[in-house]
Amino acid sequence: MNASVSTMLGLLMSLMVLPAQAIDLVPLDVIPPPPGLSAVSLAYISSHRGDLYREGERLELDSRLNLDQLQLRLGHAFELAGNPSYFYAQVANLRIRTSGDLGAIDDIGGLGDLGMMYAIWPYVDREAGRYVGIAAYLSLPTGQYDAERTRVLNTNPGENRVRGALQTGFSQRLLDRLDWLVAGDVAWFGDNDDYFGNSPVMGTLSQQPLYSAQTALSYQFNRMLALSLSYFYNAGGATRTEVTPWSNDLSAHRYGLVGYLNLPVGRLTLEYGGDLETRSGFFENHRWVLRFAHFF
Repeated sequence: MNASVSTMLGLLMSLMVLPAQAIDLVPLDVIPPPPGLSAVSLAYISSHRGDLYREGERLELDSRLNLDQLQLRLGHAFELAGNPSYFYAQVANLRIRTSGDLGAIDDIGGLGDLGMMYAIWPYVDREAGRYVGIAAYLSLPTGQYDAERTRVLNTNPGENRVRGALQTGFSQRLLDRLDWLVAGDVAWFGDNDDYFGNSPVMGTLSQQPLYSAQTALSYQFNRMLALSLSYFYNAGGATRTEVTPWSNDLSAHRYGLVGYLNLPVGRLTLEYGGDLETRSGFFENHRWVLRFAHFF
């Protein structure tokens, strides 16, 4: 890696290659499943990132970054105080590959952190197609982590910190087959006390809350097929270490397309999306998500 590339990366030492920790929904997530229903799902997620931005400026760097993830999720629906509720836990195996000017950074793969979610719907009107849901998320530092991998760019599958988020979503049927979703969330991050960044001495990485909003329109063609178009906005999430000020705050506009296919054995979901504009971090050229869920 040449000196100019190292200098540019040095400006972004507290940047993590994992995507912004926003909570992206697919529109059907806001419709509560019937109590007693369980689900197991397997997803393959592939994210391709390129240009690197710092405070709105594109760095003169040939950066290419591929993030692949295989995710297993198990969930169950029930009632709590008469309100529909849902809980899931998920684990994932991640692989991070670099090329271009980042090619000197070794590829890595391993287990990510354990994630959990609990959602409750305080308002449900199935006849009118109107729902209000509240969800809490928690991620525990169970994934693979090595502080040495934070010296140039943090490419660890695990975050070595606790992370939580609170989200509220509203879904309304506009026409017979057309639904509208709007949701917002805030994510909080614990400190990572085993982090180098651009310091020769191990220290602490801190991150400010990340705020997110999203909206989507969905159209159901029939009982088997539905499509949706989503828009996402993320802001905040600046990071710092003992030797750096707050920086790398996020301001990202993103889009997503989702197709659902209901099959006799479960639901197949295909998602495609990417960045429209980003202020800091690696620009996501595109992301694919293929998920199959089996209900029982």
